[in-house]
Amino acid sequence: MKSVTEKSKARLPKGKRAILILLPLALVLAGLAIWQFAHREREYQLDSFAMGSYVRQTVWGREPEKAAAETVQRIGELEREISWRRDGDVAKMNSQAGGEPVTVDESTATGELLEELLELCERSGGALDITLGPVTRLWDFDGEPHLPDEKELEKALALVDYRKLSMDSEEYLYAVPNEDGSHLDCLGTRYRVSLIEPGMALDLGAVGKGAACDEAAELIYREGISGMVASVGGSVCLRGEKPDGGPFRVSVRDPKEDQTGSLGVLELDGGYISTSGSYEKYFEQDGKRYCHLLDPRTGYPAESGLVSVTVWCPPGVDAWWPGALSDGLATACFVLGTEDGLELLESYGAEGLFIDENDVITVTEGLKDRFTLTAGGYSLEGDG
Repeated sequence: MKSVTEKSKARLPKGKRAILILLPLALVLAGLAIWQFAHREREYQLDSFAMGSYVRQTVWGREPEKAAAETVQRIGELEREISWRRDGDVAKMNSQAGGEPVTVDESTATGELLEELLELCERSGGALDITLGPVTRLWDFDGEPHLPDEKELEKALALVDYRKLSMDSEEYLYAVPNEDGSHLDCLGTRYRVSLIEPGMALDLGAVGKGAACDEAAELIYREGISGMVASVGGSVCLRGEKPDGGPFRVSVRDPKEDQTGSLGVLELDGGYISTSGSYEKYFEQDGKRYCHLLDPRTGYPAESGLVSVTVWCPPGVDAWWPGALSDGLATACFVLGTEDGLELLESYGAEGLFIDENDVITVTEGLKDRFTLTAGGYSLEGDG
């Protein structure tokens, strides 16, 4: 048997005993710190490129990096589905114009989006026409813009008519598998879409960036995401809440200045904003400027007396695709002009800001207390 003295000699020195005691505690604290970091809300910003424009996402919440990356992927898929340049639904519809219908279902966004856009074409009196493809190809604003031959333009314009886009739909049941091997029965919609005449072509460029914002807005439904801002070209979506609980502040571009010039600021509590302006894409020939905002009724750039229109679709607006709606409304209002544009906005419960060639700004009632003019040289319609 060991003596008391021998037992004492067998014990660890006090310093080493302290290390062994503190080590588990340190591991616990480190694990707690990692858990808190993973579960705390934080801000994350991600820049990418889609729809021919820069995309910027600012996301607040837990694991915002994963959510933002998934959104980039989904916007890319949407672009493939609705771009006439890509091998997707719209490209297939264009290639089969005058022939067999193309069938699409809820696995892509195309059918539902087209259905909503056709209503906008009708309510705008054709100021927005998603069958403008033959005309936009001639002007080629995304490639080598030029003034088309008058006879070629007349021929192309004869193919533009949204009423010759045929859409039929039917509901059907489909099964979604669960992890336990069972399945969930869901109700879907199947669309049959056809362009009636050969040579007709869809072009959703007027709404693509807004539709991309709709896809980005799905972030807010992911667990742990509390708020987000996404901008795609001239379209912006605002969802959820900012960390400070304040309003979203959105700068409106000054159409007379460069890319950094600001006309004023909108303070909003959410929704979708889109701007269409004659300064975005244009070329000059023989001393005349031609912008990319074409009037489907004439085939030429719109001459409405406007230089810019900004549309806000507030939260709760009656639309499945409020981002695409804001984008399409901005284009339609630019073509229509201030008076008819205001009527169109009112019919949708949307708000807007119109800037005309005389530097007069017309602001709808719902934005008057939300807009602050910061640039000089402009006057607000109705002010003394």
